[in-house]
Amino acid sequence: MKILFLNRFDRYWEGKVEELARAFPEHSFISYSSNSDPKAHISDAEVIVKGNLSQADLDKARNLRMVVVPWTGVDGLPLERLRERGVIVSNTHENAEVVAERAVALALAVTGRVVELHNDLAQGVWLGRPSNKEATWYSIIGKRCSILGLGRIGQAIAKLISGFECEVTGFKRTPGGEFPYVKRITDDIHDAVRAGDLVFVALPLTKKTAGIIGSDLLSQMKGKYLVNVSRGRVIEERALYDALKSGTLAGAAIDVWYEYPSSDRPATLPSRYPIHRFSNVVMSPHVGSWSVESMQSMVNGALKNIESFLLKGKPEEEIDLDELY
Repeated sequence: MKILFLNRFDRYWEGKVEELARAFPEHSFISYSSNSDPKAHISDAEVIVKGNLSQADLDKARNLRMVVVPWTGVDGLPLERLRERGVIVSNTHENAEVVAERAVALALAVTGRVVELHNDLAQGVWLGRPSNKEATWYSIIGKRCSILGLGRIGQAIAKLISGFECEVTGFKRTPGGEFPYVKRITDDIHDAVRAGDLVFVALPLTKKTAGIIGSDLLSQMKGKYLVNVSRGRVIEERALYDALKSGTLAGAAIDVWYEYPSSDRPATLPSRYPIHRFSNVVMSPHVGSWSVESMQSMVNGALKNIESFLLKGKPEEEIDLDELY
């Protein structure tokens, strides 16, 4: 079997792939480290490791049996076409804890006005003394929190904020599961939003969740803080801007966006709207899973999926291509 790595390696990746190749010498492992043009092998690759794959690449991959995404989000793939062809898609959830850590850090930053007060102090402005600008901030201790999406990231957020004695309401569309750090679970997203002063968004991006948080739902968030570590398009872009501009939202902290850089636009603002101008917004450039520790864990998770596929014909983690997560 030919396993094709189309992602760029660091030393850790390279070492782990070499270990896997030694364990399975009957298979071919091709990457940028071992081949100057690995894409030349796409036509006969049975496994491709890549977080985003174009329709053109997929059309060339005639023997493809599985795509391995070395992180959680799979929205960079032509999922409908993969489903039609019966190709397995696997991902890894090894980043859940650090994405949750980032979510809580963002929550503390926006409620605590950390970035805003830092920027003022960098200009020599000490709020409250003698400035007339209010210097108080909000603690999250004991706050009512809502978590939209109780997958691994949502559950990890609930666990972390339990240390702040937060009362957690979780939104989950399907019944079942045990959630020791969640006080109440509802399948009504409006109910969930109303229940929290601080709302975490940890939903996967699917056809059902794209734009699920729009102007109607945001209008119910008067005085609330919103933290998004899922995908930008879960929240309607214009509706988010309007909710911030009107003062409906007390603040927002966001790691996932609508506009991303490309080779021809390396410097890119993250939204078509001037969200970056609001002082009550904390922005992060989609790095929730980019801790040193998590990057290595995601490598391990991706390679475990390959190993499982080679041994058992199925990965440890498999995307439901009907639900798209």
